Amino acid sequence: MFVGAASSLCIFSETDTMNFFRLVLPAVLLCLTLPLVAQQPIQSPSTFLPHQLGEQFTPHHLLTDYFEYLAGAAPATMRLERYGQTNEARPLQLAIFSAPENMARLEQIRLHNLDRAGLNPKATSANAATEDIAIVWLSMSVHGNEPSGSECSMELAYKLATQTDPNIQAWLKNTVVIVDPSLNPDGYDRYTHWYRGASNRLKNPNGDAREHHEPWPGGRTNHYYFDLNRDWAWATQVETQQRLVMYQLWLPHIHADLHEQYIDNPYYFAPAAEPMHDYITPWQRTFQSQIGHNHAQYFDQNGWLYFTKEVFDLFYPSYGDTYPMFNGAIGMTYEQAGHSTAGRAVKTATGDTLTLHARIQHHLTTSLSTIETASKNAASIVENFQKYYEQTVRQPQGEYRTFVIRNTNDPNKINALCRMLDQHKIQYGRAGTTASGLKAFDYATGDNTTITLDEKDLVISAYQPHAVLVQVLFEPEHHLSDSLTYDITAWALPYAFGLESYALKQRLEPKRPFEPFVATEVRLAAPPYAWCIHRNSIAEAQFLAQVLQSGIKVRYAMRPFALSDQQFKAGALVITRADNQSHSATLDQLVKEAAKKTNVTLHPIFSGWAGKGHDLGSDQFVPITRPNVALVYGDEVNANAYGHTWFFFEQELGYPVSPVSIDRLNRLRWNEYTTIVFPHGNYQLSESTMKTLEEWVRQGGRIIAFEGAVRAFADNEGFDLKRKNEAKTDSSSAEPTPYQSRERDSVSDQVPGAIVQAEVDATHPLAFGFNGQYFSLKTSSNLFELPTNASTAIWLGANFRSIGFIGSRLKPKLQNTPIAAVQKIGEGDIVYLIDNPLFRCFWGPGKQLFANALFY
Repeated sequence: MFVGAASSLCIFSETDTMNFFRLVLPAVLLCLTLPLVAQQPIQSPSTFLPHQLGEQFTPHHLLTDYFEYLAGAAPATMRLERYGQTNEARPLQLAIFSAPENMARLEQIRLHNLDRAGLNPKATSANAATEDIAIVWLSMSVHGNEPSGSECSMELAYKLATQTDPNIQAWLKNTVVIVDPSLNPDGYDRYTHWYRGASNRLKNPNGDAREHHEPWPGGRTNHYYFDLNRDWAWATQVETQQRLVMYQLWLPHIHADLHEQYIDNPYYFAPAAEPMHDYITPWQRTFQSQIGHNHAQYFDQNGWLYFTKEVFDLFYPSYGDTYPMFNGAIGMTYEQAGHSTAGRAVKTATGDTLTLHARIQHHLTTSLSTIETASKNAASIVENFQKYYEQTVRQPQGEYRTFVIRNTNDPNKINALCRMLDQHKIQYGRAGTTASGLKAFDYATGDNTTITLDEKDLVISAYQPHAVLVQVLFEPEHHLSDSLTYDITAWALPYAFGLESYALKQRLEPKRPFEPFVATEVRLAAPPYAWCIHRNSIAEAQFLAQVLQSGIKVRYAMRPFALSDQQFKAGALVITRADNQSHSATLDQLVKEAAKKTNVTLHPIFSGWAGKGHDLGSDQFVPITRPNVALVYGDEVNANAYGHTWFFFEQELGYPVSPVSIDRLNRLRWNEYTTIVFPHGNYQLSESTMKTLEEWVRQGGRIIAFEGAVRAFADNEGFDLKRKNEAKTDSSSAEPTPYQSRERDSVSDQVPGAIVQAEVDATHPLAFGFNGQYFSLKTSSNLFELPTNASTAIWLGANFRSIGFIGSRLKPKLQNTPIAAVQKIGEGDIVYLIDNPLFRCFWGPGKQLFANALFY
């Protein structure tokens, strides 16, 4: 009976029983062991990594691994968000920390913060912000060879995730902390991988050792050798573009940017030096001092040296401290001694040894002190953040309240401006109405004038949440409280984009949304005789780059002409069917595909007979030779300038370029290149190299040299450009300059970065597309005579206009000096570009000038 009863009650066969033990039992055991796993202590960086933190640099993949591990181990207090990737496919990540109850409603906190700024698209009275939660954002190692920030981020994240320190636990009750462990993973890995391969097994503090001398180009910059700490406003780089999306989603109240400086410098923290921009509010100035005072208490306790109010100013808008300031935050730079020369340990000038351990500890201290100050002042921070945005909407600070961009500007230039505004969540639109008799400042002339508003004009009103950023970026010139500044002093976007624009003191609001220009696709019943393209922006250069790579032959017009219903200016592109017999079957399709890709308007022409000007068969239409380009790199080349040029070719122009080492110039296969570009640098070209270059040019080659590279050719035999002889002043009665005043006195001979309005020879191919005016961004004090045997396309006249700071002794010396000139040498030529036209790749007219030098 018993057996029978048992058999009748059994629901498992023998096979089922085996499957139960094979499939279900492991899951049961896992459930039983989960509490034990959860009780395992979270590993510190030194436990997790294959090295003790501070004993070796951590490769980026291990940095990423630790943050991913930590997020999995502490889900209640930490969230890890991947917000993008670099050019070299390394992840960009943000780690977010707070108390568990805050993490559970993190999205609500974020939206409430946007409510305060008036930037929450889902804002309603029902979800209006009530709590006082401070948001702190800490950015680590934007310069890759300043690695202590990224190294510090792991220990900081460990403390914020575990919250075993009661102080940290208390701070995070009313604070959300966002940590970007590495803003520049490509540069960080370039440095750390080099160091790990080049350094001794044991630390070597001898400053002469290899590990303290990083090779060109260094790890400071990103993949394209851009300084990402100068890119916040211009947003040319993928790291910046992706970071700004997250930044604008959060709009933190405090942003600290953690850097390193040279090994003998004490630690720097806020308050910042002058010049501070006038639009930085009294509250922002006061609270950065409050944070600095809190740091000082910890540094005093430890006997660590520090300095404030020197060197690092808050004027240029594209830094990791100023950009947050102009978005309502308390933006600050922290600078620890170290940099690439420090390695893991290095002897300083005082005989002490600076270690990576110490560098990490100092950054950890200011990071925690920042969080502490935010927490203890959360209510005041949140209140003043909200007041900042309420004030910007009601009463913008600046003199100019509206900025008008003429609809008659090239539409691709307007598109480019609007794409940038979108990055920063700046509002704009079409005027939607007409108005006459409006008093306005004319950017082109620098004069006040009266304008009539067209309904299609683009209007940017300062009465919006991002009013301060609008005014900082658009106003023609800003008050500079101190000429000892760290970067360029002029950048107004109408000049940067080459747009006819006006600034108005009265309020105008756009009435219609802006719709980006999209070139109309051409549909034809019969193939045209030729295609003509107006030359007004970099878009046409991109189009030209595309069609040349397709093997299509193109000409450019030396003089204006009229065909069909179109008036074409000099520089217009012409593609004739007669020049492209080998592409007869595919020509139209290739041209239309290139136009669609680059958003260029095509004009089909059905006769070569010109209604005005020369017919299309005239020699006034010059064939464009497809350039095969070499780009010089190496120790004598400025890495930033090389990178700007490399980026322009690859990412903007879409045209192939061959980087060639400066050490191999005498061994190049010169017949493979038509053009060689020398970016800004400090060149020491040998006599034999100069002779090789001159002979290559005589046989038809083209050299394009800009900024410092021009000095390599000036005053040399065969090259016409000469340095300008400075008139000697009578110093017999002059008093000596006091020692303490020498640095300030020296700025009278410098230009940190200013805009200059140049004279233009509109008939010169270098000047095509500029409509008779050119604004150059001048960042060097190089002086040259107007050449006698070369054609000068752009130059500074006797009474040139400037925006921004130029030293009082330098400015008169710049009169009657060239900006762009071409010297014919045999069958070839050399193009001298005195200013760097591709500086940070945000100066539109410079890009256009460089494209002219390349193709025309």
